[in-house]
Amino acid sequence: MPDNIPSPDALDRTLAEMRRQLGAAKVGKAYERRINRRSFLMRTATAAALAGGGVYVARDNDIDLPGMGADVHTATAQISRIELAASSRITLAPRTAVDIRHEQGVSLVRLRHGTVLFEPGESRLSAAIRVETRMGAVETISAPFQASASSQSLAVSAADTPVALHGQKGQLVLVPAGCTVAMSPSGMLRTTSLWDDVRAWTRGDLIVESGTLRDVVVGLRPYWDGHIVMSPRAADIPAAGVFSLLQVDRTLGQLGADFPIQISHLPFRTVLLTAIS
Repeated sequence: MPDNIPSPDALDRTLAEMRRQLGAAKVGKAYERRINRRSFLMRTATAAALAGGGVYVARDNDIDLPGMGADVHTATAQISRIELAASSRITLAPRTAVDIRHEQGVSLVRLRHGTVLFEPGESRLSAAIRVETRMGAVETISAPFQASASSQSLAVSAADTPVALHGQKGQLVLVPAGCTVAMSPSGMLRTTSLWDDVRAWTRGDLIVESGTLRDVVVGLRPYWDGHIVMSPRAADIPAAGVFSLLQVDRTLGQLGADFPIQISHLPFRTVLLTAIS
């Protein structure tokens, strides 16, 4: 077996180490199914590589990335910019999937998951856009905004001009300038936000204010070609600061120096973060 292909029992060692540090109840069935599937694909790829004389290394983020059937999707650590009407554009963050069409002068973007940043052209000509998600839709004309969506959440941030947010149940919510509105099944939350901090990821920075390590890890995951797993205690540790998205391995190492956590590197580029007692 080639040296850079994990051995078949690497899966068992990974799960055993996670159960030892987190407790058996914390290792969810969903993760086990996912890593088992990856193990199967890895072993199949290994057999094919040996038969063909080559080496094939599968990364789970490329295999399991949702939205592969979308018009445009970005991979781990990939940022993509798409030009729209009137010199406007949208920027897709890593692990984002969208469908795009144009109707009667309006750019219609279906955001399946991930983050999109809309910016009008320098002339601020009329550039109408509608971003649709499972939780609602954002509409504006030449007003910069950012939308982040998952299957059960939607967060919209406005720059210097309010934008309209249509909720899943038809309610109209105005997102004021300099604010972020987050919607989820548990309700709606409005907070103030600095536009330069909101779009910091476009220059390789993650800015967290008055958050937790969970917020840091959520921001780092789209830039890491593996798994980042946390214990509940580690996830709740207060955190704030500027974290680099350009070299996530170094950022993870810095977390171990700055916070009371232990970092363990497991097979399949799995990083385990646990709180130090």
